[in-house]
Amino acid sequence: MTELTRGAIVLARTHDAVGDLVACLVIQSDLFNDTHGTITVCPLTQVIGGETLFRVTLSPQEHTGLTAESEIQVDKLVSIRRERLDRVIGHASPTRMEQVDQALRRWLML
Repeated sequence: MTELTRGAIVLARTHDAVGDLVACLVIQSDLFNDTHGTITVCPLTQVIGGETLFRVTLSPQEHTGLTAESEIQVDKLVSIRRERLDRVIGHASPTRMEQVDQALRRWLML
């Protein structure tokens, strides 16, 4: 797998049962991505409900690797085992990561 960094968009199996790959945004600090057994991500969805306090929209651009408009579900963050990651497909822009950070602060009251 390509080097895993914060802001990477990855395909992963987010549930224990064998299932479909889900696009997810890596939100975990780069300090721990190589050393920790789990990676904290926010799943993406193509069901667009409009950008809210806890959702950030991503467009299907070359750098994201997405094929359809998606929302980053900051309110559904999860830590998954590294083995459940399939591959990196793209990366969120610094502007989007700033919006994700703001949404995380609101969701977690940091």
